[in-house]
Amino acid sequence: MKDEGKTRKELIGELKALRRRLAAMEKSKAGQDKADLRLKESEEMLYRTLRQSPIPAFVIGKDRRVIYWNRTLELLSGIPSKEVIGTREHWRAFYKKKRPCMADLLVDGKLDRIPEWYKGKYSKSKLLEEAFEATDFFPDLGDDGKWLRFTAAIIRDSDKNLVGALETLEDITEKRQAEEELKESEQRLYGILQNSPIPAFVIGKDHRVIFWNRALEELSKIPAAHVLGTTQHWRAFYKKERPCMADLLIDGEIGRIPKWYSDKYTRSSLLEEAFEATDFFPELGDDGKWLRFTAATIRDSSGNAVAALETLEDITERMKAEEELNKIRRLESLGTLASGIAQDFDLLLSAMLRNIFLAKISIDEEDKILEEGLAIAEKAGLQAKELMHQLITFAKGGFPVRRVTSLSPGILDTAALSLRDSGVKCNFTVPDDLWQVDIDEGQIRQVFQNVIQNAREAVNDAGVIEIRAENISIGGDDEMPLRMGDYVRVSIKDHGVGIPKETLSRIFDPYFTTKKIRTHKGLGLGLAVCYSIIKNHNGLISVESEVRKGTTVHIYLPAARRGNISRQPRSDH
Repeated sequence: MKDEGKTRKELIGELKALRRRLAAMEKSKAGQDKADLRLKESEEMLYRTLRQSPIPAFVIGKDRRVIYWNRTLELLSGIPSKEVIGTREHWRAFYKKKRPCMADLLVDGKLDRIPEWYKGKYSKSKLLEEAFEATDFFPDLGDDGKWLRFTAAIIRDSDKNLVGALETLEDITEKRQAEEELKESEQRLYGILQNSPIPAFVIGKDHRVIFWNRALEELSKIPAAHVLGTTQHWRAFYKKERPCMADLLIDGEIGRIPKWYSDKYTRSSLLEEAFEATDFFPELGDDGKWLRFTAATIRDSSGNAVAALETLEDITERMKAEEELNKIRRLESLGTLASGIAQDFDLLLSAMLRNIFLAKISIDEEDKILEEGLAIAEKAGLQAKELMHQLITFAKGGFPVRRVTSLSPGILDTAALSLRDSGVKCNFTVPDDLWQVDIDEGQIRQVFQNVIQNAREAVNDAGVIEIRAENISIGGDDEMPLRMGDYVRVSIKDHGVGIPKETLSRIFDPYFTTKKIRTHKGLGLGLAVCYSIIKNHNGLISVESEVRKGTTVHIYLPAARRGNISRQPRSDH
């Protein structure tokens, strides 16, 4: 009975153990069912998410058959999902001929073949492991093709086993077109600025040069390669480093503009955040240049200052023309005064000389002292009379009696006469086809004589003077105070001491001289008379000079019109 009782106890224990195992199995099955339900719900949620996503996407399995193709990809590709699900035909959405997509290469583990199909277009994803990104143009998508940015990633199960690959796509056609249009716009702008006749440069926020066009290369003689990427743009304009207008704008230091540009600047009336200024730059060119420049701030779409543009205009010729006009007005004013004084004084001298003459014929022959005194007085009176005639000539240019003639003989003869008994050598450049001019030969010879005499004194009676005559035409683009037309220009150049810039504008003023002691026998009206004579011939006389290098006088005389050529003298009364 004892054994039987033991057996029953064991049977009861085994039964209990069996029950526990059955309960554990039931619990495990319920957990599995629950896990399977959660997985199914998760898959359904992922499916709905992908299905409703605005991002085109497809999924392929290990066998590269399509297991998912969402609505957005249907719209993008024009291929319904039912035509590709369960097939390997997903390539049809993107290519004319069969070839692997990025997802195919990932599923097959053929990462080394990615460059073969996407060379220069792909990169490893920075956000996902086992994922690659690429951008490419697909000419067979849509009517005109589409630009797509796509990402392919491997899909693994909970045991890290590869089960497929997901590929998502983004249509960036409009963005790419906008970028291309922006790029083309920037290239057009670059081309416009680069080929513009207006010198210009651009600096960034760090004051480094990011643009320096050809016109500025020509103006400054500094190649773009020497300044791009540097802060050395000031070298084009100044001896020492200092801010340009663009530097002050990029720093927002509007209040410092007066410090550097004093009364030379104004706010632009055309552009906001822009300033204009006019200044003389002695370091530009051989003799310095006058520039009008405008600097403006460049802002991005968010309104942040990113750069500053400065454009420059060479107005040297214009400033010279204005100076010439001011000189004409000043001389005309002086001429009016001189004319009135000269005419009144001439009447007094005429009366005085008549009485001296009467006194000379009335004295006794024995009164030698009185006769000599009257002779001296008469000589002085005649010299004063000559001065009055010069003043009248300065005021009115005299009364030229013109005829059409060649300048060549007058130039050669006057030079030979003016330079005789001196050690000065004269080099002539006078073409045989020099145009004829309608002039008063005597007055023009007087002009040549005065100018050549000044050149002779400048080289101290020893050296070389160059005389060049040439035919030129003045057009509308030439900023000179001359009418458009044909002219003969005579240039008389010496290599003497030169004239300082600060006194150059005054050399045509009566009695003005740069010499400490006047060596010429004239009466101080030489160049003033020359100016009036040339002006009354509708011409121009101008001077270029540099200290210790010499002076060049340019004389412009209108060429005679062929239809108006006449050998008969005429007076300009």
